Amino acid sequence: MEFGDFKATEAFNPTYQRIKELALEPHIVDLDSYGFTVIPPEKVAPLDFLERIRETVLRIAAERTGIELSLDENGSAGEYQGQPQTDGQFLLYYLLMADPIFEEWVTNPTLATVATYLMHGQQQLSSLTSFIKWKGGTYGDNLGLHSDSPPDRDGRLPPCSDVANAAYCLTDYTEENGAIAMVPGSHRYCRTPNPGEGVKNAVPVEAKAGSLIAWHGNMWHGAYPKQTDGLRMNVTSYMCHKRLKTQESYQWQVTQEMLDRNTPEFARLVGADDHMGWDEKGPDFSRMLRYPSPEMKKRMAEAAAAHAKPAKVE
Repeated sequence: MEFGDFKATEAFNPTYQRIKELALEPHIVDLDSYGFTVIPPEKVAPLDFLERIRETVLRIAAERTGIELSLDENGSAGEYQGQPQTDGQFLLYYLLMADPIFEEWVTNPTLATVATYLMHGQQQLSSLTSFIKWKGGTYGDNLGLHSDSPPDRDGRLPPCSDVANAAYCLTDYTEENGAIAMVPGSHRYCRTPNPGEGVKNAVPVEAKAGSLIAWHGNMWHGAYPKQTDGLRMNVTSYMCHKRLKTQESYQWQVTQEMLDRNTPEFARLVGADDHMGWDEKGPDFSRMLRYPSPEMKKRMAEAAAAHAKPAKVE
Protein backbone atom coordinates (compact mmCIF):
# COMPACT_ATOMS: atom_id res chain seq x y z
CA MET A 1 0.00 0.00 0.00
CA GLU A 2 1.42 3.38 -1.04
CA PHE A 3 0.16 6.28 1.04
CA GLY A 4 0.07 9.52 -0.91
CA ASP A 5 -0.94 7.84 -4.16
CA PHE A 6 -4.58 6.84 -3.67
CA LYS A 7 -6.88 7.37 -6.64
CA ALA A 8 -9.69 8.61 -4.39
CA THR A 9 -7.51 11.43 -2.99
CA GLU A 10 -5.88 12.72 -6.17
CA ALA A 11 -6.31 16.39 -5.22
CA PHE A 12 -4.81 15.91 -1.74
CA ASN A 13 -1.97 13.54 -2.67
CA PRO A 14 0.52 16.29 -3.69
CA THR A 15 -0.04 18.05 -0.35
CA TYR A 16 0.56 14.82 1.55
CA GLN A 17 3.74 14.16 -0.43
CA ARG A 18 4.99 17.71 0.17
CA ILE A 19 4.35 17.37 3.91
CA LYS A 20 6.55 14.28 3.98
CA GLU A 21 9.27 15.84 1.79
CA LEU A 22 9.53 18.82 4.15
CA ALA A 23 9.34 16.63 7.29
CA LEU A 24 6.28 18.52 8.49
CA GLU A 25 4.32 15.50 9.77
CA PRO A 26 4.78 16.35 13.49
CA HIS A 27 3.63 19.91 12.85
CA ILE A 28 0.50 18.77 11.03
CA VAL A 29 -0.31 16.60 14.05
CA ASP A 30 0.20 19.66 16.29
CA LEU A 31 -2.17 21.70 14.13
CA ASP A 32 -4.87 19.04 14.18
CA SER A 33 -4.50 18.27 17.87
CA TYR A 34 -3.88 21.65 19.47
CA GLY A 35 -4.59 24.18 16.73
CA PHE A 36 -1.08 25.61 16.39
CA THR A 37 2.52 24.61 15.81
CA VAL A 38 6.06 25.99 15.90
CA ILE A 39 8.18 25.03 12.89
CA PRO A 40 11.91 25.49 13.59
CA PRO A 41 14.11 27.76 11.43
CA GLU A 42 15.90 24.93 9.62
CA LYS A 43 12.56 23.78 8.16
CA VAL A 44 11.49 27.29 7.11
CA ALA A 45 14.18 29.32 5.31
CA PRO A 46 17.96 29.87 5.24
CA LEU A 47 19.55 32.31 7.69
CA ASP A 48 20.46 34.75 4.91
CA PHE A 49 16.78 35.02 3.94
CA LEU A 50 15.85 35.79 7.55
CA GLU A 51 18.46 38.53 7.65
CA ARG A 52 17.35 40.00 4.30
CA ILE A 53 13.67 40.12 5.16
CA ARG A 54 14.37 41.56 8.62
CA GLU A 55 16.50 44.32 7.10
CA THR A 56 13.74 45.01 4.57
CA VAL A 57 11.09 45.34 7.29
CA LEU A 58 13.34 47.71 9.24
CA ARG A 59 13.91 49.80 6.11
CA ILE A 60 10.18 50.04 5.37
CA ALA A 61 9.50 50.90 9.01
CA ALA A 62 12.05 53.73 8.82
CA GLU A 63 10.48 55.04 5.59
CA ARG A 64 7.00 55.11 7.09
CA THR A 65 7.83 56.33 10.60
CA GLY A 66 10.68 58.70 9.76
CA ILE A 67 12.72 56.99 12.49
CA GLU A 68 15.66 54.59 12.16
CA LEU A 69 14.68 51.61 14.31
CA SER A 70 17.18 49.29 15.98
CA LEU A 71 16.56 45.74 17.15
CA ASP A 72 18.22 46.54 20.48
CA GLU A 73 16.22 49.68 21.25
CA ASN A 74 12.58 50.42 21.94
CA GLY A 75 10.60 51.79 19.03
CA SER A 76 8.20 54.56 18.14
CA ALA A 77 5.53 54.98 15.46
CA GLY A 78 6.91 58.45 14.68
CA GLU A 79 4.90 60.04 11.87
CA TYR A 80 3.35 56.74 10.75
CA GLN A 81 -0.44 56.89 10.73
CA GLY A 82 -1.29 53.19 10.31
CA GLN A 83 -3.93 51.98 12.77
CA PRO A 84 -4.35 50.52 15.27
CA GLN A 85 -1.41 51.70 17.35
CA THR A 86 -0.65 51.29 21.05
CA ASP A 87 2.04 52.65 23.32
CA GLY A 88 4.21 49.66 22.47
CA GLN A 89 3.28 48.50 18.98
CA PHE A 90 2.41 49.41 15.42
CA LEU A 91 1.64 47.39 12.29
CA LEU A 92 3.15 47.75 8.85
CA TYR A 93 0.54 46.96 6.20
CA TYR A 94 0.51 45.96 2.53
CA LEU A 95 4.02 44.53 2.56
CA LEU A 96 3.49 42.38 -0.53
CA MET A 97 3.47 45.53 -2.64
CA ALA A 98 6.46 47.08 -0.84
CA ASP A 99 9.34 44.82 -1.94
CA PRO A 100 9.84 41.68 -4.10
CA ILE A 101 11.25 39.78 -1.12
CA PHE A 102 7.70 39.38 0.15
CA GLU A 103 6.73 37.61 -3.07
CA GLU A 104 9.53 35.20 -2.24
CA TRP A 105 8.13 34.77 1.25
CA VAL A 106 4.49 34.04 0.38
CA THR A 107 5.65 31.29 -1.98
CA ASN A 108 7.92 29.74 0.67
CA PRO A 109 7.36 25.95 0.47
CA THR A 110 6.80 25.44 4.20
CA LEU A 111 4.36 28.32 4.53
CA ALA A 112 2.55 27.27 1.36
CA THR A 113 2.27 23.63 2.41
CA VAL A 114 0.87 24.42 5.86
CA ALA A 115 -1.64 26.88 4.39
CA THR A 116 -2.67 24.38 1.71
CA TYR A 117 -3.22 21.70 4.34
CA LEU A 118 -5.28 23.94 6.62
CA MET A 119 -7.37 25.44 3.82
CA HIS A 120 -7.65 22.48 1.43
CA GLY A 121 -5.85 24.38 -1.32
CA GLN A 122 -8.46 27.18 -1.40
CA GLN A 123 -6.36 29.86 0.31
CA GLN A 124 -5.91 33.39 -0.90
CA LEU A 125 -3.58 35.93 0.65
CA SER A 126 -5.70 38.26 2.76
CA SER A 127 -2.98 40.46 4.23
CA LEU A 128 0.78 40.55 4.76
CA THR A 129 1.81 42.68 7.71
CA SER A 130 4.53 43.13 10.31
CA PHE A 131 3.82 43.62 14.01
CA ILE A 132 6.60 45.73 15.50
CA LYS A 133 6.44 45.64 19.27
CA TRP A 134 8.55 47.05 22.12
CA LYS A 135 8.53 47.45 25.90
CA GLY A 136 5.38 49.04 27.21
CA GLY A 137 1.79 48.74 26.18
CA THR A 138 -0.61 46.08 27.41
CA TYR A 139 -3.32 43.83 26.15
CA GLY A 140 -5.22 43.94 29.44
CA ASP A 141 -6.04 41.05 31.72
CA ASN A 142 -7.55 39.00 28.90
CA LEU A 143 -4.34 39.06 26.78
CA GLY A 144 -6.45 40.27 23.85
CA LEU A 145 -7.67 36.72 23.20
CA HIS A 146 -9.65 36.38 19.99
CA SER A 147 -10.16 34.16 16.94
CA ASP A 148 -9.16 35.19 13.43
CA SER A 149 -12.08 33.47 11.68
CA PRO A 150 -15.09 35.75 11.04
CA PRO A 151 -17.91 34.52 13.32
CA ASP A 152 -21.63 34.60 12.71
CA ARG A 153 -23.72 37.04 14.76
CA ASP A 154 -23.81 34.63 17.71
CA GLY A 155 -20.03 34.16 17.78
CA ARG A 156 -20.08 30.69 16.24
CA LEU A 157 -17.36 29.44 13.90
CA PRO A 158 -17.27 26.59 11.36
CA PRO A 159 -15.10 23.57 12.21
CA CYS A 160 -13.07 24.09 9.03
CA SER A 161 -10.32 26.71 8.91
CA ASP A 162 -11.96 29.52 6.92
CA VAL A 163 -8.81 31.52 7.59
CA ALA A 164 -5.30 30.55 8.64
CA ASN A 165 -2.50 32.62 10.09
CA ALA A 166 1.26 32.30 10.42
CA ALA A 167 3.89 34.51 12.05
CA TYR A 168 7.45 34.33 10.70
CA CYS A 169 9.52 35.30 13.74
CA LEU A 170 12.13 37.93 12.84
CA THR A 171 13.31 38.02 16.47
CA ASP A 172 13.23 35.52 19.35
CA TYR A 173 9.83 34.95 20.96
CA THR A 174 9.71 34.46 24.74
CA GLU A 175 7.02 35.32 27.26
CA GLU A 176 9.11 38.25 28.52
CA ASN A 177 9.65 39.34 24.90
CA GLY A 178 5.90 39.60 24.28
CA ALA A 179 5.21 36.17 22.76
CA ILE A 180 1.92 35.15 21.20
CA ALA A 181 -0.51 33.60 23.71
CA MET A 182 -2.43 30.50 22.58
CA VAL A 183 -5.21 28.50 24.24
CA PRO A 184 -4.36 24.92 23.14
CA GLY A 185 -7.27 23.04 21.63
CA SER A 186 -9.55 26.07 21.47
CA HIS A 187 -9.93 25.67 17.70
CA ARG A 188 -12.24 22.77 18.50
CA TYR A 189 -14.72 24.98 20.40
CA CYS A 190 -15.93 26.53 17.12
CA ARG A 191 -16.83 29.82 18.79
CA THR A 192 -15.18 33.05 19.85
CA PRO A 193 -14.08 33.50 23.49
CA ASN A 194 -16.30 35.28 25.98
CA PRO A 195 -14.72 38.26 27.81
CA GLY A 196 -11.96 36.96 30.09
CA GLU A 197 -12.43 33.35 29.01
CA GLY A 198 -9.39 31.18 28.31
CA VAL A 199 -6.77 33.34 30.03
CA LYS A 200 -5.91 30.77 32.71
CA ASN A 201 -5.33 28.13 30.02
CA ALA A 202 -3.24 30.31 27.70
CA VAL A 203 0.41 29.44 27.09
CA PRO A 204 3.26 31.56 25.67
CA VAL A 205 4.45 30.36 22.27
CA GLU A 206 8.21 30.59 22.53
CA ALA A 207 10.30 30.28 19.37
CA LYS A 208 13.69 31.20 17.96
CA ALA A 209 14.10 33.86 15.29
CA GLY A 210 13.47 32.24 11.91
CA SER A 211 10.72 29.96 13.25
CA LEU A 212 7.24 29.86 11.79
CA ILE A 213 4.29 29.88 14.18
CA ALA A 214 1.18 28.70 12.33
CA TRP A 215 -2.36 28.32 13.63
CA HIS A 216 -5.92 27.34 12.72
CA GLY A 217 -8.31 30.24 12.13
CA ASN A 218 -10.51 29.27 15.11
CA MET A 219 -7.66 29.43 17.65
CA TRP A 220 -8.08 31.68 20.67
CA HIS A 221 -4.89 33.70 20.76
CA GLY A 222 -3.51 37.05 21.85
CA ALA A 223 -0.16 38.25 23.17
CA TYR A 224 1.80 38.88 26.34
CA PRO A 225 3.12 42.37 27.10
CA LYS A 226 6.77 42.93 26.20
CA GLN A 227 8.82 43.36 29.35
CA THR A 228 12.27 43.65 27.77
CA ASP A 229 14.00 46.40 25.81
CA GLY A 230 14.37 46.12 22.05
CA LEU A 231 12.00 45.09 19.27
CA ARG A 232 9.89 42.00 18.75
CA MET A 233 9.19 41.67 15.02
CA ASN A 234 7.46 39.31 12.64
CA VAL A 235 5.93 38.97 9.20
CA THR A 236 2.34 37.79 9.55
CA SER A 237 0.80 35.95 6.60
CA TYR A 238 -2.98 35.93 6.95
CA MET A 239 -4.83 33.66 4.50
CA CYS A 240 -8.56 33.38 3.85
CA HIS A 241 -10.75 31.04 1.83
CA LYS A 242 -11.45 32.23 -1.70
CA ARG A 243 -15.11 32.77 -0.83
CA LEU A 244 -14.18 35.46 1.73
CA LYS A 245 -13.10 39.05 1.24
CA THR A 246 -9.40 39.77 1.63
CA GLN A 247 -8.22 42.39 4.12
CA GLU A 248 -5.80 43.96 1.67
CA SER A 249 -6.45 44.66 -2.01
CA TYR A 250 -4.39 42.49 -4.35
CA GLN A 251 -6.75 41.14 -6.99
CA TRP A 252 -6.65 44.22 -9.22
CA GLN A 253 -3.45 45.78 -7.86
CA VAL A 254 -0.75 43.19 -8.55
CA THR A 255 1.23 44.13 -11.63
CA GLN A 256 1.79 41.94 -14.66
CA GLU A 257 5.50 42.17 -13.87
CA MET A 258 4.86 40.57 -10.46
CA LEU A 259 2.80 37.82 -12.06
CA ASP A 260 5.35 37.15 -14.80
CA ARG A 261 8.24 36.65 -12.38
CA ASN A 262 6.31 34.23 -10.17
CA THR A 263 4.55 30.88 -10.48
CA PRO A 264 0.86 30.26 -11.25
CA GLU A 265 0.50 29.40 -7.56
CA PHE A 266 1.43 33.00 -6.71
CA ALA A 267 -1.13 34.31 -9.21
CA ARG A 268 -3.88 32.26 -7.59
CA LEU A 269 -2.72 33.30 -4.12
CA VAL A 270 -3.23 36.98 -4.94
CA GLY A 271 -6.53 36.46 -6.77
CA ALA A 272 -5.29 37.01 -10.32
CA ASP A 273 -7.54 34.12 -11.37
CA ASP A 274 -10.61 35.67 -9.69
CA HIS A 275 -13.11 37.11 -12.17
CA MET A 276 -15.39 38.58 -9.48
CA GLY A 277 -15.65 42.34 -8.94
CA TRP A 278 -16.48 43.32 -12.51
CA ASP A 279 -17.66 46.61 -14.01
CA GLU A 280 -20.13 47.36 -16.83
CA LYS A 281 -18.22 44.97 -19.10
CA GLY A 282 -19.16 42.00 -16.93
CA PRO A 283 -16.91 39.12 -15.81
CA ASP A 284 -13.60 38.34 -17.49
CA PHE A 285 -13.60 34.54 -17.39
CA SER A 286 -10.21 34.42 -19.11
CA ARG A 287 -8.65 35.22 -15.71
CA MET A 288 -9.62 31.73 -14.55
CA LEU A 289 -8.01 30.16 -17.60
CA ARG A 290 -4.72 32.03 -17.38
CA TYR A 291 -3.70 30.57 -14.02
CA PRO A 292 -5.61 27.29 -13.56
CA SER A 293 -4.86 24.94 -10.69
CA PRO A 294 -3.78 21.36 -11.48
CA GLU A 295 -7.30 20.19 -10.55
CA MET A 296 -8.89 22.71 -12.93
CA LYS A 297 -6.48 21.75 -15.71
CA LYS A 298 -7.52 18.12 -15.27
CA ARG A 299 -11.24 18.96 -15.35
CA MET A 300 -10.77 21.17 -18.42
CA ALA A 301 -8.90 18.39 -20.24
CA GLU A 302 -11.59 15.84 -19.35
CA ALA A 303 -14.35 18.22 -20.49
CA ALA A 304 -12.53 18.89 -23.76
CA ALA A 305 -12.07 15.17 -24.38
CA ALA A 306 -15.74 14.47 -23.64
CA HIS A 307 -16.92 17.08 -26.11
CA ALA A 308 -14.40 16.29 -28.83
CA LYS A 309 -16.00 15.20 -32.10
CA PRO A 310 -15.28 11.59 -33.00
CA ALA A 311 -13.06 11.12 -36.03
CA LYS A 312 -14.84 10.25 -39.27
CA VAL A 313 -14.59 6.65 -40.33
CA GLU A 314 -13.98 6.38 -44.09
